[in-house]
Amino acid sequence: MISVAQLLKEMPNGYIEACYSEKAIQRKRGITDPGDLMMLCLFHLLNGCSLMEISEVARLTKLGEVSDVAFMKRFEGCNNWFKWIISELVTTGAVQYKKPEWLEGYRVMAVDASDVTEKGRSGRLYHLHFALDLFKMESAQYAITTQKVGETLKNFTVGDKDLFVADRAYGSLNGIEHCLKGGGSFVLRLRSNCFKMYGEDNNALDLHGQLRSLDGKGTLDLKVYVSTDKARRTPLRVCAMKKTEENIEAARKKLRRKESKKQCAIAEETKEFNEYIVLITNLPDMATACQILELYRLRWQVEIHFKRLKSILDFGELPKRRPESVMAWLNGKMIVALLIEKIIGKEDFSPSREFCPEYMA
Repeated sequence: MISVAQLLKEMPNGYIEACYSEKAIQRKRGITDPGDLMMLCLFHLLNGCSLMEISEVARLTKLGEVSDVAFMKRFEGCNNWFKWIISELVTTGAVQYKKPEWLEGYRVMAVDASDVTEKGRSGRLYHLHFALDLFKMESAQYAITTQKVGETLKNFTVGDKDLFVADRAYGSLNGIEHCLKGGGSFVLRLRSNCFKMYGEDNNALDLHGQLRSLDGKGTLDLKVYVSTDKARRTPLRVCAMKKTEENIEAARKKLRRKESKKQCAIAEETKEFNEYIVLITNLPDMATACQILELYRLRWQVEIHFKRLKSILDFGELPKRRPESVMAWLNGKMIVALLIEKIIGKEDFSPSREFCPEYMA
């Protein structure tokens, strides 16, 4: 079991000074020492202590006199400090992502969603939709909705420098339209029955036929058109590659389990489509198909990272409602996860084929 004291030892150099520069402590009242404030924050994040319990911990340990409401405000004010710490940990810790030159100018965000349970008697289930900055490893955006709201890019604000990377659940036409209207970019995985696409001859595209031309070594880079706002034809790119035989067999087993569990027959066309990684994007031609496929592979590592957050750090329970508290909570949890990675001494968090071959499943 990793303790708060162990986590504090792994904090990056300069985090004390950053507490003041990022204005986590502005007035010498209640909690006056950055180390004490971080210790209480880690108690809150790691052990799930309530605000009342943190107030009592502060009193008993003589870290400061602070009420539950006062600590909540202090915790909210730590968000920029947390971001500073994350930015240091991702360059000096176990997790190191070097941003490729071709992605300079983009804020690359991996998008995912997870179930979260409301604290208290109700135990209501919500969806937490989050966008994670891949090269800063910090929460960029979030939205909490009822279970009725599905996974779509429409849950996020889009800017002209934003590049969203997401799995098949997000490969929908309405999400693409939303991203295009905001001036953003996307790399989305496609399902076999996603939406109609057209070739340069304006005829419906036989994507399955195009995929069959792949020999298992090359990549497909195909210009396509889709009907978006006001029936306008929008040019996009489909980038694809065939999975390895090992991963094709793993995908087949997964589909057979799904057929057995749901007592339904999956179409042969769908089974064939699952032998490929098929992405759609609006990135310019200067980004090669191989680069786009490599970028999508990086998304899988973030999915694993959040599974770890949810299973080990109670990420599935969100005890906050105020937007400021939620962002501080998410970024604080990210700090704990990165510090644990550093303690464990994981040296390889690379999105390489050797490290994670099941990304193709």
